[in-house]
Formats: sequence, structure tokens, C-alpha cells
Amino acid sequence: MAAGDIVISNLPELLEGSIEDGDLLHIVHAGINHNVTFGSLREAVGASFYTDRPLGEMSLITVAPTQTFDGSVFTKVESFDKIQYQRNIDVDIDTDTVTIEQDGNYRVTTDINAEFPNNQGAEFAIMVDGVVAETLGTLQGRGVGKPVFISAGDIDPYVIGQEITLGAKDDEDGSIDIIFHKVRITVEKV
Repeated sequence: MAAGDIVISNLPELLEGSIEDGDLLHIVHAGINHNVTFGSLREAVGASFYTDRPLGEMSLITVAPTQTFDGSVFTKVESFDKIQYQRNIDVDIDTDTVTIEQDGNYRVTTDINAEFPNNQGAEFAIMVDGVVAETLGTLQGRGVGKPVFISAGDIDPYVIGQEITLGAKDDEDGSIDIIFHKVRITVEKV
């Protein structure tokens, strides 16, 4: 296929074919002829995808706050103090919430480094609109000065306005004081 025969609607077929980065594409836009290499077009599309993709992240970076959780229901973790990223998504450290602004599939990941009493367990979960969407598991405390770590994630479809938070609770019917050394939640469109 000659460069003059290539049209944008053929690009999906060309990607499966033998087109190479150095191949020249002839594109007409607003009556002006443009010659563009396939490699530069691919790079521009890739850069646009990452530049415009919704991404939000909040984390704890300064103090180590303590929060008490009971064992009856998951309660929102309220320990975030830094917005790391906020692009096409709303990240609010005052409400410890990430709000979806575009429908789509999102990967939600979290890292938790926390300390709580020896032989006491805590459960963690990703919550959507205050309801548990994904449980992350139960951790057993190791006592003073011995934090434990959990990292987890999930991919799910979300719609505009849904609020994503991190939740925790005591794994028994009592209560547990958790000291958060580090905690992070990242929400990104995939």
C-alpha cells in the first residue's frame, strides 16, 4: 500500500499489518496536506492517551494519625493529607474521597502501612459510595513500633459521581486503634 493510499480509517488494519514506524502517511486536514511518519503519529496518540487519562491519588505523608474503628461496619479511613495527582478526577483530602468524573473502567490500588496492638486484627476494604466494593483482607497487629503492610487493587467499571474511599474495621466485635504511618489510594482509568 502506498503512502498516498493510507487513510485514517485504515489505521486499525495497518496496525495488524506490516506498517513500520518510518512509513510515511499522507494526511489531509482542513485542505492542507501533511506527511507524517507512522511512528510520530503513534507517539502523539500515546502521549494524548496518558495526558488525558483520569488519574487521582491521595496519600498520607506527614503525621501518623490514630483512628479508632469498631467491628460492626467498615468506616472511612480519614488519614489523607496530600493530593499526589488530580487529573480529570476529583481528589478531596478534606473528605478523604476520590470522585469519578468520567464513566469507564478504573483501577483502584491502595498501600497501607499501619500499626496496631499485638494479636488484634484489622480488615481493610475499597468502598464505593460508602459500600464495600472489594475487601482487601485481614491483618494481624504486631504491637508498638512494628507496623504491618498491605497492598491491593481491583479494576471495576465506575460512573460519574461515584465516590471511592478506603475503609477499615476491627475483625472482631470490639474496637481497634490504628496508627497509619503511610496510606495511599490511587484511582486511574484503564
